[in-house]
Amino acid sequence: MTQDYIQESQGKSKSPIPRFVKRILDKIPIQDHYDVIVFGAGFAGLTAARDRIGGRTWTAQVHGEEIEMGGTWVHWNQPHLYAELHRYGLHRNLKTSAGTFAPHEQLFKSSGAAVEKVSSEKYGPALERVAQRVFAIDELDSRALMPYPHDPLRAPSPWKRYDNLSVQDRKELFASNVSTFGSAPAKETGFTEALRWFALGGHSMAGVFELAGNYKLGRGGMTSLARAILSEYVGDISFGTIVAEMSHVLDGVEVRTQDGRRFGAGAVVSTIPLNCLGDVQFNPPLSPLRQTAFVFAFSDHNGTQPSESSGTWCIGFGYNGHLTQKTDSEYIVQRFKRDIKPDVTVEAYATHDWMNDPYAKGVWACWGPNSASVHLQELQKPHGRILFAGADWADGWRGFIDGAIERGQVAVRDTVQLLKETSTVTAKL
Repeated sequence: MTQDYIQESQGKSKSPIPRFVKRILDKIPIQDHYDVIVFGAGFAGLTAARDRIGGRTWTAQVHGEEIEMGGTWVHWNQPHLYAELHRYGLHRNLKTSAGTFAPHEQLFKSSGAAVEKVSSEKYGPALERVAQRVFAIDELDSRALMPYPHDPLRAPSPWKRYDNLSVQDRKELFASNVSTFGSAPAKETGFTEALRWFALGGHSMAGVFELAGNYKLGRGGMTSLARAILSEYVGDISFGTIVAEMSHVLDGVEVRTQDGRRFGAGAVVSTIPLNCLGDVQFNPPLSPLRQTAFVFAFSDHNGTQPSESSGTWCIGFGYNGHLTQKTDSEYIVQRFKRDIKPDVTVEAYATHDWMNDPYAKGVWACWGPNSASVHLQELQKPHGRILFAGADWADGWRGFIDGAIERGQVAVRDTVQLLKETSTVTAKL
């Protein structure tokens, strides 16, 4: 695992942020064979199985605050996620997200220019007008292009004709806002990827920002949801176990771990992120089409308790890889003052380098041009008795916790059907 730092601006790093999950492998009896093995304890895996648990989401304690290091915003119009929040009574812990809920202004920096403040009263309506034009093409508006955003492959799927386009093809204020959809530059964000977000937001930019940026969980953050789901799981658990190989055998699937142990199962549910699937050997190999799909620091302020440090918290995430030395406080503070706000005193920062985390290799999924129409259906297919569940190939809220739960629920349904045809359930891992 990569470490996560609370860094003082003077350059003295404090102890790594504590993890909820400790390696407890030796304390849990593990069997040699199971009916089903689920790899990964992110929200797709937790849903399928019922430690940093939470996958690419977890809540840290920093200076008396709850900081979301990934997977922050939730909404009641994200159906799979909200059903889980309601199930565990966590919907009562929803709160507005400081800084994104009804902001008065936005900082905007065009290429080669200085940072300027843009009034929300001006940019909001202007952004909406531009969005209505950008997401309409060949006399088809966004509703005609993507009428069923939670069922994108339903025929006739007119959006597929424009999957070759990027957001940059369609155009700098609009592109800068859309770049937040996938933490990727507009030229690398597929037009239909942004169109799907727009459709999920009720064909409105205001709707997108409400559903994907206004509300979050207090009183434990997203880790509280992961813990609640895990509390209902009754099978065996092996934390810190890294999968090296999955092979189909006569009676199911044999799994080999990096430390040389082998497990057998009637079926396997893999929630390994798309960026990491290439690190696992599959026998027989995955389809060439699926393999072609294998081809950064993220934090947030929860604000549920009084801060030990007073002042303003800045939420940031990026896509370039320039944060190579996250303990180099002098460089980070210098760049913050140069690029964002020169007249401030930076007291501390917290970061997680998702790009160099070997179990994530990036943040949430953002597909480029010629991706969804080519790879989505293939990524959702099982590979024999190996099923794949993950937010990276969800139908609706792809890259979100809602999308992870969606695919976890599909994996449950398909795995149960597979076991009904071949076996009875005994032990779970």
